[in-house]
Amino acid sequence: MADFISLTIQPRSTEDEFKEIIVALISDFGFNYFNTDGDSVVAHAKIEDISESDKLDIEEILNPYSNALVWEYQEKENWNALWEKNFFEPLQIENVHIRAPFHPEVNEGIVITIEPRMSFGTGHHSTTHLMIVEMLKNTGKFQGGKVLDMGAGTGILGIVAEKLGGNEIVGIEIDDWVVDNANDNLVVNNCTNSVMLLGTAETLSNYEPNYFDVILANIHREIIIADLNDYIRVLKTNGLILISGLQLVDLQMVDDICISKGLEKQTQNTHKDWGVLGYLKK
Repeated sequence: MADFISLTIQPRSTEDEFKEIIVALISDFGFNYFNTDGDSVVAHAKIEDISESDKLDIEEILNPYSNALVWEYQEKENWNALWEKNFFEPLQIENVHIRAPFHPEVNEGIVITIEPRMSFGTGHHSTTHLMIVEMLKNTGKFQGGKVLDMGAGTGILGIVAEKLGGNEIVGIEIDDWVVDNANDNLVVNNCTNSVMLLGTAETLSNYEPNYFDVILANIHREIIIADLNDYIRVLKTNGLILISGLQLVDLQMVDDICISKGLEKQTQNTHKDWGVLGYLKK
């Protein structure tokens, strides 16, 4: 029985703006990953998150913008093979090298080995790319620090945080199979200062105020907005929070909310159709 569903959309135009419109039109459905590299847009979800009525609605919404739509179903066991075939090439972001176990070994810089298994986060998506770039700009915040990685996915950002000298890294994910995947990646990358927890922002009630030096939140816009007060509570004064998972049209709204809560803006950057925001808690 299939575990995951993907939708490949052939846009009527291959311009980035057109692909951005397609992602925006279906982002409120149950998809948890969009791949906009290449000529197509590919959206992925757990099969239970896209109903048959959702599929009909999506097809109707996209009809004016697409030449073709193809639905595909995958089992968990086949997901690594699908990544190897279609999506996951070795990647370098500055001195960070991201590879899968089936790629050649790398012996320089920061090397991260990731088995995706349908979890989000291989560095190829713009949001993960943006987060890693900002992390590398702020290495001093990680050295000896406590780091929270919300919506950790494969665990890639937490792994980078430990490689940058993080002393305690806590990743939180809502799906048990994602936690299992991330824990395997922690072992593969010899991360001994990291833990991966099953939970939501409610899990943060177990942590005292002003606990973390850095918070990484690469999640959906709605979750970030809903949980922002919880993040701020556990962030130290002068601590850094990096926020992504944001489309370009989301940046102003999220920025306004963060500023209204007393955060001091440090950075804003974009890559393709996505953006990242960074703040200090004052």
